[in-house]
Amino acid sequence: MNDRILFNLLLISLSFCCCSAAVRTTKNEEIQKFTIQMIGYSPQKTDDYVAVSVEATPGYVVGFEPMAHADRVHHMLLYGCTMPASEQGFWRGMETCGWGGGSYILYAWARNAPNLVLPKDVAFSVGHEQDGIKYFVLQVHYAQPFAGEIHDFSGVTMHISQRKPMNLAAVMLFVSGTPIPPQLPAFQNNITCMFQSTTPIHPFAFRTHTHAMGRLVSAFFKHDGHWTKIGKRNPQWPQLFEAIPSKLTIGRGDQMSASCRFDSMDKNRTVNMGAMGVDEMCNFYMMFHYDAKLDNPYPQGAICAQDSPQLMKDYPVDGFELLPSRPELEHHAHQSKVPFGIVQEAIHETLGGVKLGQVAGLAFNNQKELLVFHRAERVWDANTFDNYNILLEKSPIKDPVILVISYQGNQTRVEKKLGGGKFYLPHGIYVDKDDNVYTTDVGSHTVSKWRIEGNELKNVWTTGESMLPGPDEKHFCKPTGITRIGDQLYVTDGYCNSRVVVLDLNGKRIQQFGLPGEEAGQFNLPHDIVSDSAGRILVTDRENGRVQHMTTQGHVIEEFKSTMFTNIYSAASHEDYVFMVPGRPIMGHESEGIAVFVGRSGTGLIEYAFGPATRGKREQMGPQFGQPHCLRVSPDGDTIFVGDIAEGKARLWQFKVQREESMTSMSSISIGWPSLAPADAKYNSFFVLLAIAILVLGAYCVRRRCRNLENGGSLFDKRGFKPLRTEETVGFISDGSESD
Repeated sequence: MNDRILFNLLLISLSFCCCSAAVRTTKNEEIQKFTIQMIGYSPQKTDDYVAVSVEATPGYVVGFEPMAHADRVHHMLLYGCTMPASEQGFWRGMETCGWGGGSYILYAWARNAPNLVLPKDVAFSVGHEQDGIKYFVLQVHYAQPFAGEIHDFSGVTMHISQRKPMNLAAVMLFVSGTPIPPQLPAFQNNITCMFQSTTPIHPFAFRTHTHAMGRLVSAFFKHDGHWTKIGKRNPQWPQLFEAIPSKLTIGRGDQMSASCRFDSMDKNRTVNMGAMGVDEMCNFYMMFHYDAKLDNPYPQGAICAQDSPQLMKDYPVDGFELLPSRPELEHHAHQSKVPFGIVQEAIHETLGGVKLGQVAGLAFNNQKELLVFHRAERVWDANTFDNYNILLEKSPIKDPVILVISYQGNQTRVEKKLGGGKFYLPHGIYVDKDDNVYTTDVGSHTVSKWRIEGNELKNVWTTGESMLPGPDEKHFCKPTGITRIGDQLYVTDGYCNSRVVVLDLNGKRIQQFGLPGEEAGQFNLPHDIVSDSAGRILVTDRENGRVQHMTTQGHVIEEFKSTMFTNIYSAASHEDYVFMVPGRPIMGHESEGIAVFVGRSGTGLIEYAFGPATRGKREQMGPQFGQPHCLRVSPDGDTIFVGDIAEGKARLWQFKVQREESMTSMSSISIGWPSLAPADAKYNSFFVLLAIAILVLGAYCVRRRCRNLENGGSLFDKRGFKPLRTEETVGFISDGSESD
């Protein structure tokens, strides 16, 4: 991606990178959700470090929701800085906080760690004069470049309260710089510091980090000659902040020590500590709190980096002993060696000798075959309907408009050609678990159910008065999409009526919801509808430029909306991801082309985007999306199809999701996280949001407004924090237009 394209992406993305929204919680406490995200970056090299900064909003951070996946991102680090390392708002390199001020680690993520919720009455103070945090800086480490035209928007959502807690939180980092000799089954790196502050601290969670050679990281503190464990963990497991089960107190004069155990048997050279994948790291993150009425024990940031062997002579044996193997945790934390990618695999203009018309709808049957619903020789243009939405061409399309295809890689085979003489202007298609086929026809204003019998398409029923549009309970007006949930069908109706109509399996109307408008639950041309894995609906609200995630009763759960698009024509759902495609580029940004945007259910935010191999370049350099109209993801999640209705360039686009063949999807993994019983009653509220299948859970943001990213200190290191190859996580778990 050249600098011009990156600059344009930055301009489009700046107002999107930092969004905040207020939601109500219990006891009248208002929690603001504040998100900082990457700008749509595509890594340029191995071990690519980039950062974004934004002015901190004042408050107290009580939770973190990561929005990333280990397939794309090696790690993320969120800092609070007095000043950012650059005034540009985005920069390449490992720098995070600038010189001359404080540098504070707030959050870290890696290896698919889940959300983090702090204990009751504990929070990070941000945006106040006394806490020294004037900016948030998000550093993202990409292990390797993507395959295909991918742009990443990974980030972190902070939950910010305005109520000052009784205890303020901070993170101390133990870090070693000792090189690791080769050919050793066990080599220890040790770190020791003395606690000098008069303000006692109370560790309540910890996190470990190394690269591939690390086998164990532990930490203890010593008071009056007695060692007490802070925590120990295998760094090859998900790198989360694990809860400490008992209340600990570290006071002035206490010794704090940490140790990392490495296995270098497969190395034939000394391995240095450093930020790159070929290096190693030894990190122990200790999250602690202190009384908010007392002085900050580490006003410039907390770091321990001293190696004092004489003070480690009596370090507890438990701190060196390996933990039992947990294969399921290692599997969940696995970082792919194959570059993440969604690669353009084929562009089909003909299928089985049939020249495609406008590709209006797509659906998969239970044999994993793709049904392509196209318009053959008929084109929807300004002369297709009169001013009363009456179709002017009264004869049906004579050629087959449903092509049932099988595919292997970029090779396709037409298994059946169906529907000749039965449709006037195809739009939406869906196949249910019983292999019934449902269609919407915007030309005849009808919804139909069909059965495929041999090479024939047999009508079961049709609802709506053919060729006559209307707004009442007996008519449709250009219905667009259809899906089935349980024993009910959901139809988007559509170009004129701006509603969702619910039918039973016999085509009888049950209810409807939605009105014209732009408020939650209202529509401005509902253009497509699909269901998610939880049995809820996703309605593509085309001219409002959003996807509304709703219950089957029409109540809005969240919306996906962004300044990066002004319209959305189609959406698809696979596992926890929502795929969305606009049909038109943003006015004034036509040269950047059109992309497919991908968000994660529960966040309402865009996580990454992809498009044709030459997106953002002139058509002469490679095909571009013309007017994407429909989008579907294969049942196995490996292939994505996009139907294009551009005049004279009707196409079926095929993309391949690149990933390791041996990797199982996150949502198919079930891990039993053991819980730790708190030893202190105050810790009963210290709970874990388990989000193995979903990195971002629960809370949702409705009607969010985005703020422009502002222009963006480092007692640790001006170059960030030497993040690692196996780095960062956090999560409290104890051991987841009318022209179409």
